[in-house]
Amino acid sequence: MEANEISYKQKFGKDLLTLLLSKYEQSQSFVTGIPGKMRPQLTIGKSPFARDYNDEMDFRKRHWMNERLFELEQEDVVQLTMAKYRSDEIEKVYLQWQAVEEAYRISGRTPLRTKLEQLRASLIPLSSHPWRWVQKWRQEMDDALAQGKAVRLDPDDVQGTVDLVHTLNELPLLGDRAVPIRIFSQRLFRDTKHLERQTLKRLISLAKQASGEQRETEEEWLDWLGLTRNPQSVFLCGSLAFRTRSGKQVDTSAFPGGLGLSGETIDMITDFFMPARQILTIENWTSYHHYLEQPSVRAGEVLVIYTGGYPNRVLQSFLRKLSQVVNEASNPPELLHWGDIDLGGIRIFKWIQSNFFSELRPYRMGVNTLLQYESQAAPVSEDYANQLLHALSEPQYADWLPVLETMIKRRIRLEQECIID
Repeated sequence: MEANEISYKQKFGKDLLTLLLSKYEQSQSFVTGIPGKMRPQLTIGKSPFARDYNDEMDFRKRHWMNERLFELEQEDVVQLTMAKYRSDEIEKVYLQWQAVEEAYRISGRTPLRTKLEQLRASLIPLSSHPWRWVQKWRQEMDDALAQGKAVRLDPDDVQGTVDLVHTLNELPLLGDRAVPIRIFSQRLFRDTKHLERQTLKRLISLAKQASGEQRETEEEWLDWLGLTRNPQSVFLCGSLAFRTRSGKQVDTSAFPGGLGLSGETIDMITDFFMPARQILTIENWTSYHHYLEQPSVRAGEVLVIYTGGYPNRVLQSFLRKLSQVVNEASNPPELLHWGDIDLGGIRIFKWIQSNFFSELRPYRMGVNTLLQYESQAAPVSEDYANQLLHALSEPQYADWLPVLETMIKRRIRLEQECIID
């Protein structure tokens, strides 16, 4: 035989068995391990091989394919059925149940069951993970893999899962301060960009799917996991005084346009002094800067703090210290939060309220504001409306029922930046 004929037959045989094994791996018989009545099969005329098989310009292809198929049938790897009235035309090919292992050997394909067991082994380090949601996810994946189901893991990328597991195990060790992604990547993989190229997307997807947490942006998800793309700061404006460990005292009212505090600065703060009679946290950057023009801010009556959606870890550290002073005050300031009038804005309000300021009240987030700026509001989709309906039945949103009902009735949501007076 010519070299071309030999290589053609070998490649065809491997490709054919790979296709049949792929059908087998997608069948219920693979999941149960019990051969079913229907064997993995393909019709030559409807397969990827049809064009070559029916190539009238080169009859050798059909001849070589037939010869290889007859060889496989003689080896009892497949069973063939011939087309009616055509002695040289094979119609269907069936994979023999007892020859599955032999088919894997001939094709050179790694058995899916082997890949699934490799995935199960790669998940073992998460068994005692300190985050309960990670433990639960690992158990769910292990149960599915044991049943022959890959679920949301890629059997052909075991190393990708190994990297994900390695990342998940290191995250709880980061502490309270978010670490820049590239520094973390260098620490784990000796490559500053490996995390972003290979693991970050699936890490965030997993957190969204399995953690039960709610976040609006990728940056917020990263911060929740303990990572950040850029250094974090706290931006505020108004009347606040504090003392540092070195004994120096700072009065923020000296900066009428506001200022930013780094994490290192916040760590150095030992005492707060609260001359302002009102603290207002603001979700969005544009609204924050616009509000700084208010006379009450210039007069030192209000301390304005930018949250940027869910507060990042540096801001959480600041709010933790500030809330302790507020809670101990005999005459505490009024606590307000201004955010979007939508599910995200409400969730951020509830999060700040439950974690820092139990007496927090919404500012310009009620029904009257929603209706006043209805012409500026954005329409909501059917899916979003269903989320609003679901929120109506959740106890945590009991105080927000009038707003949720109005959003559903009017099919609108209002972003904070639309409210400019």
